[in-house]
Amino acid sequence: MKRTCGYRGRRHAVPLGLLLAALCALLALAFLFFYTPMRFSGCLLLCAAVYFVLWHFLWLRREHRLARAVLVILAALLIGGLAVFTVLEAQIIGYGRTDRESPVSAVVVLGAGVNGTKPSLALQSRLEAALDYVSDRPEVPIVVTGSQGPGEDISEGRCMADWLIARGVDEGRILVEEQADNTEENVAYAKALLARHGVDAGDAVAVVSADYHLYRAHRYWGEDMVPVAAHMPAAYWPLTANYYIREAFAVAKQNWL
Repeated sequence: MKRTCGYRGRRHAVPLGLLLAALCALLALAFLFFYTPMRFSGCLLLCAAVYFVLWHFLWLRREHRLARAVLVILAALLIGGLAVFTVLEAQIIGYGRTDRESPVSAVVVLGAGVNGTKPSLALQSRLEAALDYVSDRPEVPIVVTGSQGPGEDISEGRCMADWLIARGVDEGRILVEEQADNTEENVAYAKALLARHGVDAGDAVAVVSADYHLYRAHRYWGEDMVPVAAHMPAAYWPLTANYYIREAFAVAKQNWL
C-alpha cells in the first residue's frame, strides 16, 4: 500500500504539521521584516515553524523507538512550557490590573523607546498616565528614568522631562535620570536619586509603566511600590499582545537566569 502524504485521510493531503509550519513561517517573516515592533512574536513563530516541521518528520517515523522517544520529549517540553507561560502570564495580567490608591512620596516614570526626540507610542502612553496621576499631586517630585539608546537623539529621561514640562508640569519638581539601560537599573538609579532628594527607603512611591510591565517592575522595586498602569490604545491590541507575551519570557529570565 502506498503511504499517503498526510497523517490520516485522503492520499496527497497536505500534512497538518507542514501547514502549521508554513503559516507560522509566513507570519514570522511578516513580523521580522515588515512589522518590526512585533519581531519578538516573529522569533517565537519561527521557532514554532521549526517545531512543527520536526514533529512532522518524526511522526512519519514513529514506528522507530528513537523517533517515538523524541516525540514524547517534544510533547513534554511543549506542555511544560505552556504551563509555565500560563502561570507567569496570569501574574503579569493580574498585577497590571491592580489599582492601589494611597499617599505617595514620589512618582517614578519608567522609560521606553524614543523616536528621535519624540516619545514612542509606548512611552507616550506612560507619560499620559503619569500626567493624569500627578495633576492633583502638585507637591510630589517626579523621577523620569531612561538612557539614550540606538535611534534616539536624546535620552528617554530627557524626552519625558521635556514632554511633561511642555504640558505645564513645573520643571523644578522633575528629577531626570539618564543612565539606566533596563528595568533593574531604572529602579536602582531612581531609588538612589530619590534618596539624595530626601525620600526615605520604604516610603510609598508610585511607579508608572505599561500594564504588562508593572509586575516585573514590582519584583525589582518591592512592596512599597504603588503601581500606576499605562494602557496602549485599544486599536493596537496586536502590539499589546506581543508585549504581554514577551514580558512572560522577561519575568522567566528575571526569576531563573
